[in-house]
Amino acid sequence: MKRRSPLITLVLALGALVVILSLNDALIPNQAGAPAVPTAEPTEPANQPGDGATEGAQFPDEAVYAGKDATGELAVAVAIKGDRAVGYLCNGTSIEAWLTGSVSGSRVSLEAASGSTIDARFNGERVTGVAARGDEQYAFDLEEADPPAGLYRRKDDDSTIGWIVLPDGSQVGIENTGGTLKPAPRLDPETDQAEAVTGETR
Repeated sequence: MKRRSPLITLVLALGALVVILSLNDALIPNQAGAPAVPTAEPTEPANQPGDGATEGAQFPDEAVYAGKDATGELAVAVAIKGDRAVGYLCNGTSIEAWLTGSVSGSRVSLEAASGSTIDARFNGERVTGVAARGDEQYAFDLEEADPPAGLYRRKDDDSTIGWIVLPDGSQVGIENTGGTLKPAPRLDPETDQAEAVTGETR
């Protein structure tokens, strides 16, 4: 029987070692070089109207807040007086609603005879919420309307006119005569005989 030379024996041993190492790599995952599995970021809940309110914030005893909805199509005003509130929705041409309601801490809820509603919250500086009219909803963010900005109304035997004077001086209003709506004439809060609406106005 021929004996293998030392060189042949060494080559066979190295070949066997390479096979063993290859099998080891195939069976055991390369943990050191394996890419890290991404971890899903926690999902934050969507902000709701009024989220971020200062804890313990309460409406002042008397104030008016005014602005437009997120689309810029509808003006919204909310007047506060003690625990009572009056609201007005108006687009200046064909939509309006007068609402009344109550204040509780940082929250105000109003409703109109037509079914329109306003639900909002005070965050210490601004009033944010949602106005609903039929199937339509309008998210808004209102700032305090210092005079001459504010909410105004003039009534006579034939018609009622409502105006929202925004903090930037622009106006949105409706004249309602027996259910027929048209844009309100421009109001001069300093000289015209119009009532400044407060939360007590009914």
